[in-house]
Amino acid sequence: MFRDFTQVLDCAKKLETKDLVVANPEDKSILIAINDAFEMGLIRPVLVGDRLRILDLLMELGIRKEGYEIYNASSYEEAALVSVKLVSKHENAILMKGQLQSSVLLKEVLDKDHGLTTGNLLSHIGVIDIPSYHKLLFITDSVMNILPSEEQKIEILKNTFKFVNSLGIFIPKIALISAIEVVNNNIPSTVEAKNIVDKLKDNEGYYIGGPFSVDVAISHESAKTKGVNHVVAGDADVLIFPNIESANTFYKSTTFLANGTPVGLLLGASNPIVLTSRSDSYKSKLYSIALAVVSTDIIC
Repeated sequence: MFRDFTQVLDCAKKLETKDLVVANPEDKSILIAINDAFEMGLIRPVLVGDRLRILDLLMELGIRKEGYEIYNASSYEEAALVSVKLVSKHENAILMKGQLQSSVLLKEVLDKDHGLTTGNLLSHIGVIDIPSYHKLLFITDSVMNILPSEEQKIEILKNTFKFVNSLGIFIPKIALISAIEVVNNNIPSTVEAKNIVDKLKDNEGYYIGGPFSVDVAISHESAKTKGVNHVVAGDADVLIFPNIESANTFYKSTTFLANGTPVGLLLGASNPIVLTSRSDSYKSKLYSIALAVVSTDIIC
């Protein structure tokens, strides 16, 4: 199990090099992250976008174009289409969103003819390295599913379980988050959390608890003070939030107020998809690439 992203990066360096197809990578921090991953042997860069603009940026950054495969695209839509088609032809290829709207890329990912669909619900996983927490924290869903139903939360949980399992967390501790840790009919997320726990509590692949407030899920002291005695309380690996607003607020708050380093991937597709925020740092982009590489292979 990884304690931080430096361990993820070290692991990725030991694995087979993967093709990384980037849709519209016309951003300096993205290109620097891609080049560093390339020089570390993590990926073979395949860039799709305005070829002349990409070459100009590479030259400006002092990056040699040797080893780069570059496809020209005259629009965001074409860059998304070409990128998804390239990835769909290679089982171990990774797709990465560059400087374009997520909706443009997802339109092609979800296309029934050439997309990367598997029949599973797509969900976003945010992984955050918070200095004050004792391990990497996985949160969902801060990007894709606005107000997931009870059934959709179970699908999100399945996506997340499969992903963390691929990273060597074989019996993850999963917390269903709400505002409080008791069932209150006036707060629907508490009712849904209880229902989901009742349905899945006998699963031997993970521990699941909820409803939990965030402090109960990640702080032993808070859990003890509030009288919550549960194996997940204070030691959660995964936080499943009730809606996109609460998940996104937590994701951004830990990044900007708690000095957290976030990475972001899209789960449920046939291939890993790196889906970072435009405001994410170079480090977040590099670590997201490394995490995608590790998730396609077996653990180090």
